[in-house]
Amino acid sequence: MSTSQIVWLVIGVLAALGVAGIAGLVVLWGTAGNPGRSAVRKEIPADSVDRYITRGASFAIVLTVNTPLSRREVWDRIVGVEYMSSLPLLSGPTWSGDAVIPGATVPVGAVRTMSGTLLSVTERVTHVEQESELTLTGTALSLPLVISSFAERWTLTDGPRGTLIVTWAIAGSPRWVGWLPWRWAVPLMRPILGFVLRHALRLKPFRSVR
Repeated sequence: MSTSQIVWLVIGVLAALGVAGIAGLVVLWGTAGNPGRSAVRKEIPADSVDRYITRGASFAIVLTVNTPLSRREVWDRIVGVEYMSSLPLLSGPTWSGDAVIPGATVPVGAVRTMSGTLLSVTERVTHVEQESELTLTGTALSLPLVISSFAERWTLTDGPRGTLIVTWAIAGSPRWVGWLPWRWAVPLMRPILGFVLRHALRLKPFRSVR
């Protein structure tokens, strides 16, 4: 095989990979509008979340921020504001129907969705302590057969000098390759998710969903 033939072969392979990649992105974009398309393999019960975050999930990250915002204001943001909607390519969290009214108690079983350009998810409340803890388990997502399970937990505790400590834990396990050491990716994800958390706790008020 001549040098020119090798060059054209490489160009052809790269072009094919590029087309396949674009086609994949188009598929993801098309499915992202339905966060309930594909059920997860396993929903994590409330009494198993601690173990799931500590060692059960393939990936888990815990972020902590100290904020001068009041406990009530932080809680109202977590349950009553689409704080991701003011970020590029993201929207939510959005509660289904009238399950949650800002200022009221969040009921166990309430469902909410979070959407992105390429992936959307649905989760359900499994445990709630008003203005202290909100635990949710993943129930479905827009892309089939990629996630086995996931969970999320917000915890609010008193900090020093009248401040509030907000802890956000996220954990999940992919299908098929859950055995890989995904927790090694925590240092890479921490700046991204930390930015989202700081955005949710920004001092500038958000507009309420309702």
